[in-house]
Amino acid sequence: MRQNRIKPEKKTMPSRSSKIRCVVVTPDRQVLDVLAVDVVFPAHDGLVGICRDHSPFLCKLGMGLLRYRDKQNNSVAMFISNGFGQVRDNEVTIITSEAIAESQINALQAEQELLDAEEMSKFTLKQVARRDRAIQRAKELVKLTKARVQD
Repeated sequence: MRQNRIKPEKKTMPSRSSKIRCVVVTPDRQVLDVLAVDVVFPAHDGLVGICRDHSPFLCKLGMGLLRYRDKQNNSVAMFISNGFGQVRDNEVTIITSEAIAESQINALQAEQELLDAEEMSKFTLKQVARRDRAIQRAKELVKLTKARVQD
């Protein structure tokens, strides 16, 4: 008696040429719509890295740098702040309250913003929280300008 054997499915790693779509939307407009090799973005509890065929995923965003590698394998970054991130069907969708591209940030302005944030009042809990958010935002902007210089 002959048995029909089921052959195990061969798993293949996605090729480096495989792309995922990355879309960033703010309340004002769509900021970004690109094909990327991979995407890393700040969730509320740490960084999330996404490659092709990632399982569906939804999270609350934090504040920090969204990074992706484009078709030419160049690293591109932008600042995002709060909102939600969704991964589904090889598409990363970021809905955020603020998105600033590398080209829109001046290093001197970012440094000044950090100095101003550090000088903010810190007498009440509300003021401390506002100051901490402003410092975190300014540090991420400074980090973005330094990343641009290194690339």
